[in-house]
Amino acid sequence: MSLSQVQRDHWNDNGYLVVESFFSETDVKVIEEALVRTWRLRPSNVTVDDLATGERLRASQVTDEARKHNFKVNDIYLVDPEVRAVISSERVVALTGELLEDQPVVCNTLNLERGSQQADHLDTLYMTPRSDHGLVATWMALEDTHADAGPLRYWPGSHRIEPFRFSNGSLHVADNEMSHWADYMASSVESHGLAQQTFIAERGDLFIWNALLLHGGSEICNPNLTRNSLVTHFWSKSDCDAGSVLTRPTEGGAGFWMDRPSQPIPGEEMNSVEAELAERSAAETLIVAPRELAIRSTSLYERLRSLMGRPHH
Repeated sequence: MSLSQVQRDHWNDNGYLVVESFFSETDVKVIEEALVRTWRLRPSNVTVDDLATGERLRASQVTDEARKHNFKVNDIYLVDPEVRAVISSERVVALTGELLEDQPVVCNTLNLERGSQQADHLDTLYMTPRSDHGLVATWMALEDTHADAGPLRYWPGSHRIEPFRFSNGSLHVADNEMSHWADYMASSVESHGLAQQTFIAERGDLFIWNALLLHGGSEICNPNLTRNSLVTHFWSKSDCDAGSVLTRPTEGGAGFWMDRPSQPIPGEEMNSVEAELAERSAAETLIVAPRELAIRSTSLYERLRSLMGRPHH
């Protein structure tokens, strides 16, 4: 897929693109079936996050009773070649590659059953690329989104805010400096005159965003509603090639993917590669604002501040 000039201008001005019906019904069913298999087999090499308890577990450790909770499934692409084929198809690689201006490498996936209610954040805080713009992310709708299901929330144009750098010069989060980051982002959004929007998707739609786009999850107004989705993060191949053994890309499909161990579980014995992955694991932790805050908070500043209470795994 080649971007039109209109799409390119929209990306540059707003920091995101929506491509309706990008994924075929066959593509969507591949992802759905992979998730059904995961929960039926509950393999030990798939890591999941229990969003009710904050625990990170192997899928094999999830009991039938705990399965009633809301879960995030991490990196299903590592164990399922059919999933890799969908997220590394020629069309996906062409689109993400054009936006990255480099070859894209799948570095993680996460599947959500319901809206995240995430506080507004930047992916560069956690999925920090080596170069400032060496990351794009895609959101694949696995079902139609209801407005009460906690749709994706984003701030068009926020990618043009000068990036906040922590005291070490990096874009990667320093927990003790998050209050400064929150102050900076809230005031920058206000000074730029930005307004939030929500994405009401239809099954098969694609939302793709810049690494520096401020985004989060809206409040779930009806807890009975699901919002099934697949998020994929792509680093640039140049960044991956310049990184550690952990980031070395493997060729697959029309593109590349990062072949690495699944996310480690706290308390497990780890080798050196797994230890490096554990160090980065906060990058792939879902940031969920406490439900009370998600309901009561009306200001961007409060939502940004809630990141300081994010769970660690």
